[in-house]
Amino acid sequence: MEYRFAQPDLERASPETIRGLQINRIQSLLAKTWATNPFFRDHWRGAKLDIDRIDSLESFGALVPPVTKQDLVRDQNDEPPFGRRHRHVLSLGVPIIACTSSGTSGQGVEIHLQTNEDFANHSRLNVYYFTWAGMRRADRTFLTMHVSLLAGGRCELQAGVDFGLSMFPVAFYDTEQRVKLIERFRPRALFGTTSYFGHLAAVAGARTRELGIEILLTGAEGASIAWFQKLEQQFGARAYDRFGLSFMSCDHMFTCEHGIGSRERPGVLHNIDPDIVLEVIDPATGRHVADGEAGEIVLTSLYRTDTPMIRVRTGDRATYRTPGRCACGRVFSGIEIGSVGRLDDVKKIKGINVWPQAIDDLLFTYPEVDDYQVVLTTDDRASDVATARIMPTTAIDGEAKARLAETLARALRAKAGIGFQVDILDPGSIERSMYKARRWRDERAQFMQET
Repeated sequence: MEYRFAQPDLERASPETIRGLQINRIQSLLAKTWATNPFFRDHWRGAKLDIDRIDSLESFGALVPPVTKQDLVRDQNDEPPFGRRHRHVLSLGVPIIACTSSGTSGQGVEIHLQTNEDFANHSRLNVYYFTWAGMRRADRTFLTMHVSLLAGGRCELQAGVDFGLSMFPVAFYDTEQRVKLIERFRPRALFGTTSYFGHLAAVAGARTRELGIEILLTGAEGASIAWFQKLEQQFGARAYDRFGLSFMSCDHMFTCEHGIGSRERPGVLHNIDPDIVLEVIDPATGRHVADGEAGEIVLTSLYRTDTPMIRVRTGDRATYRTPGRCACGRVFSGIEIGSVGRLDDVKKIKGINVWPQAIDDLLFTYPEVDDYQVVLTTDDRASDVATARIMPTTAIDGEAKARLAETLARALRAKAGIGFQVDILDPGSIERSMYKARRWRDERAQFMQET
């Protein structure tokens, strides 16, 4: 395979070189943050942190206390609207770029500020993504995400423009209109959320493979290998995934030329280590997990010194991959494709822990399954009831419907260890997501919340 390097000196550097670069930037970041940021300074004082003791990545992870999204929301509520952590950047009198979270975690809508220089650095990170995906300057690219106060959409648009892509922002139009615009302008790539591309393919139907799409720039949510493979088959295109979070206000983990990989060897989302420190920790002990182990993602931006983000616990779970784990040989650390999910997404059903990602991975291996929804309820004995509502790719009647329901029920029991009721619906009966997928509804009496 021919590899495409955005920064050959860094991508081919030794692990020791990357670690040395990181610790030098960490020490400078800690010193400036202590001097200018009362939010972090008080947080560190509470933990009796001596920043002069930070001389390695190990001491950084062991001694610098993490912050949580709850801490960030509490800060902006205590000093609205931006919080104490933004006092310094506001005092500079420079233009700011404000981004908010979508609030899907239930922890409130966070507000995050950046300078124009920080925003430009986000575009610089995406050069890796576009290069590894094989994008070329002037490639026509349809952006299907809305441009708003959310980080998602605005960051993607700017990154594409700065790279030199011919960006077509089409989120204003409904999906049928977007399909017609694709047929008219023949873009090489689609840039958006992973689940939305499934919706677009469903609307386009048999036309999907004739749209001429070569590259799917997916992301903004976790997805299974099976879902990615389904998208690639529908479009006749290669999927290249990305990872970023609202509080980082950037995408910073990307798949390389190997893309999503396979179920036997999933691809790797490579973290841009020179600019972002990735930790994956055991949430109970705080220790960094080993290669192939799952834990909570903790992130530090090394380039945002006026609006620092230092050791922020994300609440996201993923499987860690050490530098060099991918066949491409790059020395960046990363996480495994198909392993990303919310720590609090685990569902305890009938006393058994069930990860939604595992159900996603199972059901999309069946070509008959177009999409699905799991509804959790309680029966008259207060016992949990899990119902998998399956939307098939084509209409199914009679014995074929019963056989599919039985097959899926058996597979779900084997995978999850509990029984599911399986209802086979009609095609088009489940409303598709225009942004991120919401496939689980918890309607049990003790929860009554949508997730």
